[in-house]
Amino acid sequence: MSTLNYINSFAPAKINLGLRILEKRKDGYHELRTLMAPISIGDKIEIELLPKGIEFETTGDFDVPKDSSNLALKAALLFLSHYKLKIGLRIKLTKIIPPGAGLGGGSSDAAAVLTSLKTLLSIEDSMDNLFRLAAQLGSDVPFFLFRKPALCTGRGEILNSVALPLPYPTQGLLIYPGFPVSTPWAYKTYAEFRQKGLISSSLTHEIDQPLNDLEEPVFSKYLWLPTVKNWLQNQFDPALCLMSGSGSSIFALFDKEDPLFMKKVIQHAQAHLGSDCWIRSFTILERF
Repeated sequence: MSTLNYINSFAPAKINLGLRILEKRKDGYHELRTLMAPISIGDKIEIELLPKGIEFETTGDFDVPKDSSNLALKAALLFLSHYKLKIGLRIKLTKIIPPGAGLGGGSSDAAAVLTSLKTLLSIEDSMDNLFRLAAQLGSDVPFFLFRKPALCTGRGEILNSVALPLPYPTQGLLIYPGFPVSTPWAYKTYAEFRQKGLISSSLTHEIDQPLNDLEEPVFSKYLWLPTVKNWLQNQFDPALCLMSGSGSSIFALFDKEDPLFMKKVIQHAQAHLGSDCWIRSFTILERF
């Protein structure tokens, strides 16, 4: 919703329906091939114009930084600087997506801020330039400007349209264990594992297989995660069950669209995994 001086927007989480790592690039990043899809769980961004000053407020289920290390605020400052705008803003972030979970919450917040400011301030500029700004903020930010599932390559910033509907069920369960995984650590450990010949998925499976190459290094340290994945697979036989991104969240997709089935899955998961786990059902979005 947008009025003359106020706008609010939905910033969805994403899941990786496979994440394959090809090689390390000269710039230090890894070449990726990943199918990403937005889901129905997300944060809320509200922006109000002020005469001057920048006010940034966070609320919701999770504590996140309130300084410019937060991608939502960083995106706003970059936008104002790029377009040489001397205005004030009040930004309120309602945080629903767990941070450090491999769900792209910070990147989605940044993309929502960029698109909201473009609309609110009636900036006459191409989306190509907005994508360039997004890429400065992080590899996943351009995906959330795309606003639909995409095959992402390069560092993750090169977006390719995919045929819809996706070849997967749209109903799923998402489990966040209550602790984050560092993305730089996950990729660094992956590189060390690969150098030692310890990454079996990259060697034995076709590149388009729905696998997450980061699972082996992450699971080697966070032993609770493979336990959760195995439990989901054994209990409910999902069509697909993977860690999302660099973790720590695990998701499962189910062929059954019966809401009573999903309610049963959630109840079983809560009883088995305990109250420390954040457990939600979701739907894959074809567009948002």
